[in-house]
Amino acid sequence: MRLSIILPCLNEMRHGYLERILLNLVDQQGKIEVIAVVSSSDDGTEEFLENFALSYSQMRVWRSQAHNRAQRLNEGIELSQGEIVLLHHPATLLPEINALEMIEECLTKGNDWGAFQHSFDMEHWLLRFTSWYSSHVRVRQKGIVYLDHCPFVKRQVLEKIGKVPDLDIFEDTVLSDRLCKFSKPDLVNGKVITSARRFRQRGLYRHAMLNQLLKVCYHFNIDPRSLNRLYEQKASINVKYPNTSRPNS
Repeated sequence: MRLSIILPCLNEMRHGYLERILLNLVDQQGKIEVIAVVSSSDDGTEEFLENFALSYSQMRVWRSQAHNRAQRLNEGIELSQGEIVLLHHPATLLPEINALEMIEECLTKGNDWGAFQHSFDMEHWLLRFTSWYSSHVRVRQKGIVYLDHCPFVKRQVLEKIGKVPDLDIFEDTVLSDRLCKFSKPDLVNGKVITSARRFRQRGLYRHAMLNQLLKVCYHFNIDPRSLNRLYEQKASINVKYPNTSRPNS
C-alpha cells in the first residue's frame, strides 16, 4: 500500500515548522511519496523545499499558481500516485513512530478514510480542551475532520467526491461532509502536534473567539472569501492576496 503525502505550502518559513515536518517525513518507514505544492512565496519557502528535495528522493516539489490551499492540495493529488492520500497540514507533525502502520491498519479494516488525534505544541487548558473537543466530539460524533488532523483517504473515494472543495476556508469541513456520505472517519490512536502560533501571536482567547465567530458565519452561508479575509487579517496564510505585506502569523 503506497501512501502519497500532499504538503501545501505558502510562506511557510514564518513558523519554523517546515524543516521539522520534512525531517519527520524522512523518518517515516514505508512506501511513501511526498509532494510539496508551493505557491509563490516571499520568504524562501520554494528554495528551501527544493534544496531539501535534493537529498530526499521520495520528495517532489511543484511550483504552483494556485490561489488557495484547496487548489494546492488538488494539484498535489493530481500529481500523486499512491492508493492512499494524506492531506498534510503545513504546521503539523505526524506521530514520530508507526504513523504509516496506523494508517494501513485503519484502512485495511474497511474504513474509507481516517485521521489522527490532535494536540498542540503549547500547554494551556483552553488548548487541551480544544484538542479534546476536536478529536472526541468534532471527529468522532460529527465526522468533521480539520486539516490539522492530517486526514488520509483512499484515492478512489477522494476521486469520487471530486477531491478537495475549492474554497478559501472551511474546505476541510465541506470535504468531511462529502466523505461522510461514504462512511464516518476512523480516528487512530496516534497524535499529531500542531503549532499554536496563531494563539500565541493573536492572544489565546481572542483567537479562540475568532474561530467560533467564523464557524457561526459559515453556518449562515457567508461567502468563504470574506471569512478567510477576516481570519487571515491581511496576512497571506492560506490564500495569497494581492497588495498584502509579508505575513507574520
